[in-house]
Formats: sequence, structure tokens, C-alpha cells
Amino acid sequence: MDEKKKQGTLNGDTKNENGGHKNDELKNLIAGYVAEAIKNEKATWEKDFSDRIVSEREDAAKMATMSAEDRAKAEMDKRQKDFENERQQYVSERAEFEAAKELAAQNLPVNFARMVADADKDIMAENIERFKAEYMKAIESGLSERLKGVPPKISREKENLTDPFLSGLGM
Repeated sequence: MDEKKKQGTLNGDTKNENGGHKNDELKNLIAGYVAEAIKNEKATWEKDFSDRIVSEREDAAKMATMSAEDRAKAEMDKRQKDFENERQQYVSERAEFEAAKELAAQNLPVNFARMVADADKDIMAENIERFKAEYMKAIESGLSERLKGVPPKISREKENLTDPFLSGLGM
């Protein structure tokens, strides 16, 4: 009967000294962390959203005071800026893809593609070669560090034979 009193309702869950269950405490702790993370992310999102609304309002106020000609020019500049940003993002993603492809072809980890990527293919090839040299050097030093130690002593000389099995064979 005492054993059943100590054991809780969940699998292997035991009551702690406060009368609660350990699993319940863990669930509450995790729920607290999750709630805090959600609260922080929501605050960040709301701040970004409110900043964006303020920026849009300021842009709308500026546009309202402009003439039709100035408004058209401002819209064209904004479109041009947006286009350049998208183009730059495309170029960087394409360079990263090409770098990943080249790293995979040379049996190097593709996780480092962002580090070696460049829009200029010659610079990217140079970056990959430098990365490959450093990567291989790091692997070599790590491997030599792991293999440090005294090599096994093997003697093939007949006068040092003490193995009874081999001596019985006449070796």
C-alpha cells in the first residue's frame, strides 16, 4: 500500500515532497519556457510591424504632399530599389548554390557554401581552394592528434621468438 501511495499516476512518476508529480513539474517548466519564448517573439513581431506601419504612414504623408510628377519619380525610385534588392538576393543565392555544387564535387562539406560564395567565379574558385587547403590541414592535424602514441613493436627476427606456437612450427 505504501508503494502505491508514493507512485504517481503517470508511468514511473513519483510524488515529490510537495505532493506534486515530477512529470507535472517538468511539463510546467517547459510550458513556462515556451510561453516566454512566444511572448518574446510576439513582442519582436509587433515592434517590427508597428515600425513598418509608421514607415508606411510617413511615406504616404510624403507622397500626399508631392506633385504627380514627383510622386511618379518616387514610386519609380522605390521600385528600382526593390528590384535591386531582389536582384542582389538572387545573385547571392545563386552564388551560394554554385559554391555548394562545387564543394560537393570536391567532396567538401556544403555547409560552408555561404562562406566561400562570391558572384565572381574566379574569386569563388580561389576561396574554395583556400578553404580546401585549410580544411584538409585541420583534418590532418586532428587525425595526427588522435593517432599519437607509441607504435606497436613487432619483431620479425628469429632469435627473439618466444611464442611457443611459432617455435613449435620451426619459425
